[in-house]
Amino acid sequence: MFTNFRMKMLNREAASSKNKSKEIIKTLKIQKCEIIVDIGSGGGYFTLEFSREVGDGGKVYAIDNNQKFLAFIEDESVKKGLENIETVLAGDNGFLLPEESVDLVFLRNVFHHLPEQSEYFKNIKKFLKSDGKLAILDYKKGGFSFTGFFGHFTPEEVLIGKLEKAGFSLSEKFDFLPDQSFMIFKKIMSD
Repeated sequence: MFTNFRMKMLNREAASSKNKSKEIIKTLKIQKCEIIVDIGSGGGYFTLEFSREVGDGGKVYAIDNNQKFLAFIEDESVKKGLENIETVLAGDNGFLLPEESVDLVFLRNVFHHLPEQSEYFKNIKKFLKSDGKLAILDYKKGGFSFTGFFGHFTPEEVLIGKLEKAGFSLSEKFDFLPDQSFMIFKKIMSD
């Protein structure tokens, strides 16, 4: 019961005009039939929106390390008649997907929670198609705030450095979010 309430509150926050979710989705330029991975899917707001964007020919993987969150997403997708969502429980060693099958990997407010970020993204890299994108939104340091006080943020230069170490290069950077950085990376192809 409490989990469902929490998930609904997370989704309400994600959908708020302050967080500019519609602009985020528009900026990602999602196409029909794409395959998207939503890491740290939480209440599933973006998972459900991505599902509508990619249509019946596409697929969205909702990845989380909390089975109750994934069950909530499954219930919501059934209620809304969305049949292109697959939930995946992430374990201590990450998760598995078909290699070179993903068009977009999306993380919102998750990066700062991940241990050994460079290693984590080295593993993610194998799931992306050669022209796939990695979109990361993470909190900026915000003075005397929850995110600043408890370290729930990643400085942009640190985030970029960790991803370069993992084999990614910065492709685009957006500044329309007041409390978050928003960057898109491409994987660097090995020789």
